[in-house]
Amino acid sequence: MQTEKLTENLQPNKEVFFTNKIKQLETVTHLVAHNLRGSAANIKMLAETLLSKNISDDCQTESDDDIFTISEAIQYIHDGSTALLNTLNTLMDVTDVQLNKEPRFDECSIADIVEHITNQLNGFIQQKEAIIEHNLAVSHISYPTLYMESILYNFINNALKYSKTDVQLKIIISTYNQEGRTMLSVKDNGIGIDLKVYGRRIFNLYQVFHSGYESKGIGLYIIKQQIESLGGTVSVKSIVNEGSEFIVAFSST
Repeated sequence: MQTEKLTENLQPNKEVFFTNKIKQLETVTHLVAHNLRGSAANIKMLAETLLSKNISDDCQTESDDDIFTISEAIQYIHDGSTALLNTLNTLMDVTDVQLNKEPRFDECSIADIVEHITNQLNGFIQQKEAIIEHNLAVSHISYPTLYMESILYNFINNALKYSKTDVQLKIIISTYNQEGRTMLSVKDNGIGIDLKVYGRRIFNLYQVFHSGYESKGIGLYIIKQQIESLGGTVSVKSIVNEGSEFIVAFSST
């Protein structure tokens, strides 16, 4: 009888364990699909730019109207593919760890991570002629590297995607301390989000706020789950046609 009771008590714990592991793997799957898609699209766009020039050994002409020179496009493809492979390797390492223990906290250099992300998205940044400014009062934040990369990647990628055509895009990345917590802000001057309409749904799964843009409505949901799972919070300020600011408050513990 004693053995039977122990078995009954352990069974629910096993179910919870495997349910949590499945959720963790689903999160990693979303990360792989979402975070690599933008990098691959960046490389594809650059390759198509080269193909459109009809480059041959006998004719390598460039126009003043070209967004990139041939050498620039080749360099961007090299940098973007290198960053993509580094991200893929990180994701593969995390997949191995995810089944066995909680995410490892690293001393994340925000400047280094932003540089890594801009290398992944360099073609789009050049195409948009985007200005990316740093205001990093806190240079390093203790956080899982993969999660920090995911947060910044999504915010920067969204700023590029939802920029205005008649105004030069400006993205400001800031870190600071507020009321004992480390804060991260990514602010842009893009098309903004109507919070009166979408405010309560902005971090929900499969929510799309603008038509005519390629979006699965997954990125902000993933970010919220990651941040809250480690005791933090995420919020947004936005005005239509003026821009958006996403603010992360990391856990104080």
